[in-house]
Amino acid sequence: MDINNINANTSAAFSQQGAKRSGDLGQQEFLQLLVAQMRNQDPINPLDGAEFASQLAQFNSVEQLINVNSSISKLQESHNVMSSSLTNSMAVSLTGKQVRAIGDQVHLASGQSAGIQYKLADSATEVEIVIRNSSGAEVRREVIQGAPSGENGWVWDGRNNAGDRMSDGNYQVEINAKNGNGKVNSLSYLEGVASKVRYSGRGVYLTVNNVEIPISDIEEVGIDLF
Repeated sequence: MDINNINANTSAAFSQQGAKRSGDLGQQEFLQLLVAQMRNQDPINPLDGAEFASQLAQFNSVEQLINVNSSISKLQESHNVMSSSLTNSMAVSLTGKQVRAIGDQVHLASGQSAGIQYKLADSATEVEIVIRNSSGAEVRREVIQGAPSGENGWVWDGRNNAGDRMSDGNYQVEINAKNGNGKVNSLSYLEGVASKVRYSGRGVYLTVNNVEIPISDIEEVGIDLF
């Protein structure tokens, strides 16, 4: 068998697929190697029939695996398209409805107060609510003594720790609850009417109380209000 010719064919096969990951042997490369081996076998000592049949079986297995992978990829693409379509349709249907969503932001409108809702996994002896501006700087800290497990709320009057009125906009909410020396798990959320939908490369977003949230963070949907 002419090893040099086989090596030349092998190099050609891999150079044609240079963009593939190193070490991968695709369907086309396998076939080229097999044909090169047949063309360059020693006429006096031809390729053993059993060995040739084994190589054909390997080629058939590789081909089947490639077909299976291709089918799975197409199925995944179809699933992604369907999932995206359903999400988009759902987002449109949510506009005008009262919703509850997980979120750690609150919108302060000019001259108004802002309601802050949170859930506690257990009763707490103390709940600390920290409000920060868009830069992350603290503007207000309030400590509530005693709060039951479940849903709770507090109304921010829109003033900072010094008593000055804050400008309208969105603010970050941080809830720190404890029972004695132990931490109590908490979760902040917001309720309101879904007024707008925005589609982006990162997903679908709804605007609730002037706060934009991912549609995946919606927990509860109420009735139509419009």
